[in-house]
Amino acid sequence: MNTLTVDDNPMVLQSMEKLLSRIDPDGVHLTADSASAAMERIRQTPPDVAFLDIELPGGSGLDVASYLRGLRPESNVIFITGHPEYAMQAFELYASGYLLKPITENQVRTALENLRHPIRKREKPRLKARCFGDFEVWCGGAPVRFGRSKSKMLLAFLIDRNGAMCDTGQILCAIWPEEPDNASHRSQVRMFVSDLQTTLTRLGVGETLIRGHGRTGINTALVDCDYYQYLRGDPDAVRQFQGEYMNQYSFGESTLATLTQNAANRFEGT
Repeated sequence: MNTLTVDDNPMVLQSMEKLLSRIDPDGVHLTADSASAAMERIRQTPPDVAFLDIELPGGSGLDVASYLRGLRPESNVIFITGHPEYAMQAFELYASGYLLKPITENQVRTALENLRHPIRKREKPRLKARCFGDFEVWCGGAPVRFGRSKSKMLLAFLIDRNGAMCDTGQILCAIWPEEPDNASHRSQVRMFVSDLQTTLTRLGVGETLIRGHGRTGINTALVDCDYYQYLRGDPDAVRQFQGEYMNQYSFGESTLATLTQNAANRFEGT
């Protein structure tokens, strides 16, 4: 299950994220702290269930619900608020629930058991990345087609960073290591990030990319990758490493050096 919780109170967001992770540990549970941030999240990854506060910076939960309904009518909306007076407007938008704060886990569980649009269990598509040798990516068994070669390069860099959030300057240095940091290059980086998001969303794996506060990263739990398997000590992945890593990208050289030294240490220890 994919969920989105929208509230301007950081403690509510943290509490809901933990609560939903207990209820559905295999789900993807995102948060946003304003109406505009929520709509951006929805554009990237329309949720199965949105938990919306009513009063938000830059708009209202009712606005967000209306936007979500127009984009994905089968999504469920559950309002979480301290304002009972908006209940009628909420149900005019066909909300699945209207919970008054403070919210309890039992309330959330009951609301999820009585959704207006039940969530169908489905096999979730996942990205499969090969880092040993030339970098390549598949989704659902088919090679991923990128609109721009630099978008593929960006994905490789983010996978190489192993979940670390990267700012525009770091991405720029990876893509153009010998070029100056200027407005034109920064604009292109933002274009590549947007293009990558569009590609992943089209494939149904938009939540693999994490974006926020000018930084971008990868949810490593959603990527099936030989490099990540190697780091976990998987014997097959260890055997697959033959001294090559992301051959076409210079930013992989540091990681390659580490992997090579690790392999040498393993050999000496045998």
